[in-house]
Amino acid sequence: MYSKYVLIFCLLCSQAMAQEITGRVMSLDDSGKMEDLPGASVYYQPDKKGGIVGANGLFSLKVQTFPGWLLIRSVGFAPDSVWVTKPQFVHVHLRANDAELSEVKVLASPGGHDVQSIQSREILTMKTLAKAACCNLSESFETNASVSVNFTDAVTGAKQISLLGLSGSYVQTQVENVPSIRGLKSTYGLNYIPGTWIRSIDLAKGQSSVVNGYESMTGAINMELAKPDTSEVYFLNAYGNSQGRFEVNQQAAHKFNGKLSTALLTHYSQQASRIDGNGDGFMDLPLFSLINVMNRWKYATEHWMLQAGVGYLKESRLAGQNSFDEQQSNRYQVYGFGSNTGRFEAFAKIARLFPTKPWKGVGLILSTSQHQNDAYFAFKQYAGREQSMFGNLIYQSMIDNTNHTWKAGASFLYDSYQERYLDSTYARTELVPGFFGEYTLTVPNKFTLVLGNRIDFHNQLGTKWVPRLHAKWDIASDWYARVSAGKGWRRVNPLAENMGFLANNRYLQLLGNLNPLEEAWNYGFSLTHDFTLGSRKANLVFDYFQTDFTHQWIVDMETAHSIRMYSSPGVSYAKSAQIEFNYSPIPRLEWKTAYRFQDVASDYVGQNGSLRRLLKPFLNRDRILVNVAYATKYDIWKFDLTWQWSGERRIPNAYVHTTDAPEVNAPAFSMVYGQVTRQFKKWEMYLGVENLFNFTQSNPIMGASDPFKTGFDATMVWGPVAGRMVYTGLRYKIN
Repeated sequence: MYSKYVLIFCLLCSQAMAQEITGRVMSLDDSGKMEDLPGASVYYQPDKKGGIVGANGLFSLKVQTFPGWLLIRSVGFAPDSVWVTKPQFVHVHLRANDAELSEVKVLASPGGHDVQSIQSREILTMKTLAKAACCNLSESFETNASVSVNFTDAVTGAKQISLLGLSGSYVQTQVENVPSIRGLKSTYGLNYIPGTWIRSIDLAKGQSSVVNGYESMTGAINMELAKPDTSEVYFLNAYGNSQGRFEVNQQAAHKFNGKLSTALLTHYSQQASRIDGNGDGFMDLPLFSLINVMNRWKYATEHWMLQAGVGYLKESRLAGQNSFDEQQSNRYQVYGFGSNTGRFEAFAKIARLFPTKPWKGVGLILSTSQHQNDAYFAFKQYAGREQSMFGNLIYQSMIDNTNHTWKAGASFLYDSYQERYLDSTYARTELVPGFFGEYTLTVPNKFTLVLGNRIDFHNQLGTKWVPRLHAKWDIASDWYARVSAGKGWRRVNPLAENMGFLANNRYLQLLGNLNPLEEAWNYGFSLTHDFTLGSRKANLVFDYFQTDFTHQWIVDMETAHSIRMYSSPGVSYAKSAQIEFNYSPIPRLEWKTAYRFQDVASDYVGQNGSLRRLLKPFLNRDRILVNVAYATKYDIWKFDLTWQWSGERRIPNAYVHTTDAPEVNAPAFSMVYGQVTRQFKKWEMYLGVENLFNFTQSNPIMGASDPFKTGFDATMVWGPVAGRMVYTGLRYKIN
């Protein structure tokens, strides 16, 4: 009899302990638009127990007493409460509190750093992107302190980003978690994503999640594009500048019902004028025309969400000497460059939702693309073809409660390349199946730990193991510390990733036993402090990251008249430290100041086989950025001014035929950007300037007078190629 009562008592206790309130907190505006509201607080009165809403708007509380009031609060929103009578899932919508909203708008910490994220992450919103012309992705980072964008050469117009001292090849770039700028697209890919399509850019430093793949070494960039169900009914952006470039972007969205919606995004741009500001006989910017179209669909129910879309782009480029005409010129007498690119891509994302179990979910991402590029550099011909397929299956759930969550899944990557350069042909097919798992431990308002591992099986490079760790410690309510460590790897695409280096007459040499693998460990930490100066909020962020390569592909330009490629025989590393201060000294004025220091070096092979450690060429060690933004009441007028100072950088000594030559440094220089925007009810106009003081590199092309001699080289670019540019445009939208 006694054992019977003990059993009943234990069962009752276990039932009481297992009771749980879960839910989702979202914002709701007057137009009916809803968004997840991370950071909101939930508090259950009977048990005096509370928690913080996660990044996906979800929360979970273990409780013992029913019934009772569940209180929900978030800064800038009217509080709400729900009467809870049993374990259940609650859906809460908070409306903006007008009395608090204006205060939040004035006092909100500028800078865009995500306080809730476990990674060192910045969010570039539409407001940030609109501070500059932002015609494409490469022009979206002018007001960002972490990312630098530079021309790869003075002919093709190709651009490359730099993060933590390393090029964009080491940054995992995705569009809504679908791999984007990689493979053959890496040559001009930064120009292919229109800025007006982008709703936000998520920039994470250091290692990213193993869920997203193995290619991240120094960071990850994920772009969110205009969605069918939340975009404007119609949006138009028209742009033109003083250098002969213009573009038109249009977006249209339509909701068929509460479940199905679609959006059509179109882009056309053209560089129509030949510019030769330095008088060297070469066009400073390539002539081009680009057409880019995307159609996407979304279908959402309580249990399922499906997104799918297709995209197509076509681009032609023409550059070289001013007198070059593709139809008439002899390529052996007049130097010309031409490129024709076509790309088709499609994607689908399927998610199985569990409304009563919001911590649980299944997602499948699929994408495919075909890319082709035909180009010539005078008499040198290049042709490239790529077919790619990607799949990623993700399952997520929790262990006991949402303080212990996990993700697991499998991925598959297929890449087929066929390339031809001069009289050589290169072809390969890569198959990479992989598996991953990730565990997250959360102590609300205290500590978060993410441990991830993945294993991939490359048909050419073998089995690769990728461990990664992220941790975040909320030292106090206004102090946050983060650490990360992990490994990443990639397969090199020697020609596509170095296309700009073909714009010279250097000899291309492949040395030694070439290993196409690049592999590196990255680790770092960041410290964030939110504080008050007077009655105004301020933000200070410091971070340090280091990347140590175990294998790296070296592109060696240290010997005149040659480009040597080989696997690094020694040490290669990249160190980056940055401090950023954000402050709003008066209402509607935002101030950002940042300083960045980079130490990036590798061991280069000399003519006699000896090693010499050199700083990475064309990379400035010091950089300062200051951005000031002011808006009048109701954002009727907006003013933005950015100053960038780039310190000295080492450049190869192109006149000496040995790697033991004395080092040469390019001078420091400044760039100033400004923009004024006038907003009306449904449209706005903007007027801006880039490179206000008209600074340009005096000799971006060596041997320009005779481009068919050995000394011709258009790849020694360390500064701006084109001078001052004034632009104007308008934006019109129907919500």
